[in-house]
Amino acid sequence: MKKISTLALALIAMGSLSMPASAQVNFVPVSTATLESGWYQMRQVVGVSRKDISATAPRYVYSAETAKDGKYYFASDAAQKSDATAFVYVDNTDGKYAIKSINGKWGDFVAISSNTKPATYDITQVDKNNPTQYRVGTKSYWEDWQNWNYIAGSQNSGNARFEFSKVNPADNYDVYSVVAAGDFNPNTMQITVTNTSDTNKGTKTVYNGGNFFFAKGTTVTQDNFTITEKGTTGLSKTVKFDATAKALVVEYTLDDKENKYATLLASSKANIAKTGVGFPKAESKVRTTLAAAISAFESEQTYAKYLTLSSAYTAYLASSDIQMPEDGKAYTFTAVFYDGAKRYMNYAESGYSLVPTLDETNANYPETAKLICRKVGENKFTFVNNDGKHFVWKGGMDGANSNKGYVDTYNAEYAVTVAKIVKGGYVVDIENEGLLGYVGVMGYRKPSGKNPEQNYFIFTVNGSTYSYNQANAPFYKTSGGDKHSSLIKIEETTYPNTITFNTVSDVEGVSNLATFSAPFATVVPEGVTAYYVETTDRDESTATMKAIEAGKAIPANAGVILTSTTGDKATMIPATTETAADLTGNKLGNSAGTAKTIAADDHAYILSAVDGQTAFYKGKVGTTLGMNKAYLTLNEAGAPEAISMNFGGNVTGINQIVNAEQNNAPVYDLTGRRVVRTVKGGLYIKGGNKFIAR
Repeated sequence: MKKISTLALALIAMGSLSMPASAQVNFVPVSTATLESGWYQMRQVVGVSRKDISATAPRYVYSAETAKDGKYYFASDAAQKSDATAFVYVDNTDGKYAIKSINGKWGDFVAISSNTKPATYDITQVDKNNPTQYRVGTKSYWEDWQNWNYIAGSQNSGNARFEFSKVNPADNYDVYSVVAAGDFNPNTMQITVTNTSDTNKGTKTVYNGGNFFFAKGTTVTQDNFTITEKGTTGLSKTVKFDATAKALVVEYTLDDKENKYATLLASSKANIAKTGVGFPKAESKVRTTLAAAISAFESEQTYAKYLTLSSAYTAYLASSDIQMPEDGKAYTFTAVFYDGAKRYMNYAESGYSLVPTLDETNANYPETAKLICRKVGENKFTFVNNDGKHFVWKGGMDGANSNKGYVDTYNAEYAVTVAKIVKGGYVVDIENEGLLGYVGVMGYRKPSGKNPEQNYFIFTVNGSTYSYNQANAPFYKTSGGDKHSSLIKIEETTYPNTITFNTVSDVEGVSNLATFSAPFATVVPEGVTAYYVETTDRDESTATMKAIEAGKAIPANAGVILTSTTGDKATMIPATTETAADLTGNKLGNSAGTAKTIAADDHAYILSAVDGQTAFYKGKVGTTLGMNKAYLTLNEAGAPEAISMNFGGNVTGINQIVNAEQNNAPVYDLTGRRVVRTVKGGLYIKGGNKFIAR
């Protein structure tokens, strides 16, 4: 029998040497700034909560067969292990470290096991005086826990220190690897391989990426292994055992792969093309990530890219970073039911009710079904209809204004909340597309004898009434024989509150001009000035404009003239707390809420340009003025054909229309072209006679 030296015995006592069954292994601490990938023994030499840990009394980190609560795969012991469980694998990929148990489980930032390699943590020399000692972790650190014989972690000190000794297990063991290959997703699938042979000197159970350590020279066959699976439904399996390469390869193939690839790609492309309320925002990360995944999968259809696309698509469907209603835009609200029925909300003076959807394109909706948005808080809005009513919560009872679903004037308490609907409770997916594009709407409800609360709109499919539920949980199911839903599609539609200005060059001080009115009070946008007609001059040839006071809103059903200094369009947003301007004596009529057919007793003048001359011209009886416009009214005998505008400057030159000889005969210039605007001192022809304009 070979004798062991006194020095060796001393080193063993200190923990510097071990006595494994196959060979004696020295623990020789490395001291390089960078650890290379490979097998190591690892020990803790500076403790945190355990005061008995030191360089002379280290605790050895090892790959445990089982550990506390089945969660920790890195245990610690004062004795150095004498079998392959003494080993851990250090992975260094581009300076990003990870540590793996021999069973294939990775330690995350607090040493808890993980099926997949963590993103990164550091193994860092932090003390120049002790170059063999390393800190493990980034922000959260590996360390001991009081009286617990495994490595845990802390987000606090980072004061624990470890040493590593490089080893080559192949010197003493036949090392077999377990590899899950092909269409295998380590995030959702798991294989467990067991070998209980006495010659197995590592853990009896390993996972994908793990290793078995057999006594050197052991004969191993596929029959020595038992494989169990989790999460591999829908895949076919082939097991390949290669004794020469010392590998057990379990290869998976996705069933019906071609069809699944095509289906996922088609669904992803179809749904990323959808925009609007309830869909991920244009600038959202989930949208850009999905777009990149679609592009990558189209260029090369591999299983890895299929998984990336599937993950991106799932995140896209579930994203809460969704588009909300926007100021000034008009929307329809449609309830969607479990059986596929769709009903939109429509207004009558008696109250809101659900009406069967007109068609699948959301076209031809009546003006009564359109709601114009104003944001009033974080995900809180008021919606105003074409009668100037504000949309509010309505239930079986307890809603404002006798539960009609609207109030006559804005009240912040009644503003509704739009929210992403999430799965849970009674909510289920729709057509396997999650809840994409659907939102929930909540509003003010005051149950009798109770405090006010925010409740979801919950509808019955018959459309006659809104139902309510005492709980705030959203519904989408068949319950108790009655079909209910709180899933709403808020879809953009058209409404004439976005004004397109006409460019003018012949009105003093004005470059962009339009008329406007609405059945609800509106805010004057920045860069826009609103005017009303206060007076006309003595001979009725000029209308004097008066600007609405800054900060005041345009009253409901009031005609105004708008000028702009900032652009060719402006969206008129419903007013809420703004005070409406006093337009007493305003001579502008309106077509607020509906188009107007000009009648003889309207005495209407329409703003337009004739032969390049901008003015109010007599409106032809029977013609139609579009909805939400304004016109000038002038009920005077012998009124002129055209009326100029004075925006507060001198009525001279381009700002004036002169009606020669104060009658309505047409005026021509010397070329024979008819004109409605003359220039002082100019020579014109009227009634066959020449005259000089004054």
